[in-house]
Amino acid sequence: MLQLNVAKLKRAPGNEAFFKFSSNLPPQELAGEGIRFPDPVEARLNVVNTGDLLVVQGKISGRLLLSCNRCLEHFSWDFEVPFEESYAPATGGGNEYLTFSGDMMDITPEVLKSIMLALPMKLLCRDDCKGICPECGRNLNEHTCNCSTVELDPRLSVLKDFFKE
Repeated sequence: MLQLNVAKLKRAPGNEAFFKFSSNLPPQELAGEGIRFPDPVEARLNVVNTGDLLVVQGKISGRLLLSCNRCLEHFSWDFEVPFEESYAPATGGGNEYLTFSGDMMDITPEVLKSIMLALPMKLLCRDDCKGICPECGRNLNEHTCNCSTVELDPRLSVLKDFFKE
């Protein structure tokens, strides 16, 4: 869990504090795929008390274990993402800012959101990944195969048997 002790800072408008720490994060799921953090995630954050809000800014970095969308092999992805969120003390009323109560501020959900938003649209082990053969299922990055490479447009597949009769 990524928690910040803001006991002194929340009582001192205009002040700021720097936090540097690492923490283990739980595995996540994105579009049915498992995402793991093999190492602790590093956080370097500056928190400013503006009087009404605690503004948290900084960088989150670490490493993820992902599955390639083309070849299905696992690979490691290093990341460093910017983090900026504003928190208001929980007062019971509706608020447009994230809220916290007490002296500990849990930023884990927003950190996870920032990391997930930084992921590429297509998770690839490398840019030139060849994927797997649709016929035999071999990883084309490791082996070649002798399967037919003729691709038929699926919309026209009904016509392939038309002249057989």
